[in-house]
Amino acid sequence: MMIVLFAIGAGYAILSAVVGDVFGLEMHAGELPFLSPTIIATFLTVFGGVGYMLLRNTGLTPVPVASLSLLAAIGVSSIVLFMVVIPLQAAQKGTAKSSKEMIGLEAKVIISIEALRMGEIVYEQGGTRHSAPAKAIEDATIPQGAQVRIVDEMAGTFVVEKV
Repeated sequence: MMIVLFAIGAGYAILSAVVGDVFGLEMHAGELPFLSPTIIATFLTVFGGVGYMLLRNTGLTPVPVASLSLLAAIGVSSIVLFMVVIPLQAAQKGTAKSSKEMIGLEAKVIISIEALRMGEIVYEQGGTRHSAPAKAIEDATIPQGAQVRIVDEMAGTFVVEKV
């Protein structure tokens, strides 16, 4: 039974890492980070792996093996939770503003915006420079290096006006 839990945990970790990255699949547990796929995979893998090793290499009966495996799984999962998952979630929340929240901020044109054509702007968000596609309001032409104000966002493209 323990080797099955180990295999499920390891398989789940590998599958979510490979398939999640390839297809962009993500599971969010809302405000419950201890239910994240990383923590579930860690718990199952450690519980099954430690349990299997204890059953094979010691003379312990299944009840103490399950208890020790549970303690080990909770311990390792807690370490991963507090050292990896929570800091990553905090970093993502801290830097990820929505495009709509950028409305009203100023940016600089790095690729000129011509009538009916998109250009590119750079702006600062959370101390980091970002670039994004932009088009001018009312199909105006805005040269490279000009300061602009973000007035709207449409399908990932900022609509800007010259300051």
